[in-house]
Amino acid sequence: MTSQKKPSIVLCHGIWADASCFNKIIPILIARGHEVISVQYGLTNFDHDVAAIKRTISRVSSPVILVGHSYGGATITAAASDERVVGLVYIAAVAPAPGETVNGQLKKFPSDIFTRIEVADGRV
Repeated sequence: MTSQKKPSIVLCHGIWADASCFNKIIPILIARGHEVISVQYGLTNFDHDVAAIKRTISRVSSPVILVGHSYGGATITAAASDERVVGLVYIAAVAPAPGETVNGQLKKFPSDIFTRIEVADGRV
């Protein structure tokens, strides 16, 4: 009987989160035999965020499954060109076509969600 190695999993967060948003799922995936890393990228530049994912891919064993939530879907799509990537998982994520921006994709599906958010001014 051949024992096949389970893929490593690289988790990529959205704009309104950071790498810690996956803290509850990481132990479960590790317990099931996966090597797991949650990427922390700076959200200052798309290309820099994709580069952070590619650096992370080089830190884990191959093959790799990239998992993206929200904006993370765009970053995993761009990072998928790495030959070690064998799968992409989108969790409530954007998935722009090549050459399409996240903003361009979001404009196709307009929402008034941001008109419903209140920001506290910090006064008591």
